[in-house]
Amino acid sequence: MILLNPPGADSTLSNAILPILSSLAEQAGFRFQTRANLSTDDFDQDIHLVVIPTPIDGIDTLVKNAPNTQFLAVGIPGLRTASNLSTVGAEGIQPDQQGFIAGAIAAIMTTEWRVGAITIADSIPGKANRQGFLNGVVYFCGLCGQNYPPFYQYPLYFELPQDASSIEWQAAANYMVDHYVKTIYIAPGIQDAAMFEILAQAGIAMIGVKLPSPELSKNWAVSLTSDPLPLVEQVLPDLIQGKGGFDLTVPIDFSDINPELFSPGRQILARKILANLIAGFIDTGVNPETGENH
Repeated sequence: MILLNPPGADSTLSNAILPILSSLAEQAGFRFQTRANLSTDDFDQDIHLVVIPTPIDGIDTLVKNAPNTQFLAVGIPGLRTASNLSTVGAEGIQPDQQGFIAGAIAAIMTTEWRVGAITIADSIPGKANRQGFLNGVVYFCGLCGQNYPPFYQYPLYFELPQDASSIEWQAAANYMVDHYVKTIYIAPGIQDAAMFEILAQAGIAMIGVKLPSPELSKNWAVSLTSDPLPLVEQVLPDLIQGKGGFDLTVPIDFSDINPELFSPGRQILARKILANLIAGFIDTGVNPETGENH
């Protein structure tokens, strides 16, 4: 059994998978190795399973030339499953779904629906994330009207290109503060520390993909994450038995939860919406090819 970890690759996922695979190999009586590369010439050995947690060139060639070896690709887009190739999280998190559940949570949490999002403007996933958020808010609160001034048309959003300066991200934060936003969604790829500090000082609750720092935990409501490891553990026993061809989607999950902002009751409601979203009973309304509404 082999875990591929090419030089220069992000080793975070490899390091997480390594002890799982090593333990399972020991239990099943296999030898286990971590390798930096693998070629078709290596398959004159008896290689039973190869786990690939980072994109490498020539995966299709390896799979084709080693029909008796099971391959598991984790988080690698663009692969088609085969009888000896299984994938986990090949499509990644769908940005419209991530934005949609963020919008629904923001609306669930916030008095008078005073919510907003700061998003990425110059990519289709960024647009889909933004539009998903807007639709998720409206899904829960409908007209999202206020009973008391100031009156703004929520949900609000402020989008900037990925390479925007810190001054521009701070302007986005100040826009939200000036428009009395109480809960904000920070889209994936935005990491400006000064922007987060402005939002925290204003007492705005935040939703994102990862808690930026422990200092923000008081304002951080929840992270929307995806963890492929449980699915990797689930599928490995079948792969060891020679059963392949799986294509497993990594679900969105909640972590870094602040129960004072995102209470257990609100979590239950949000998880019901998320389950229906993933099952296809709720449509985000977003065209994945454009990032805008259908």
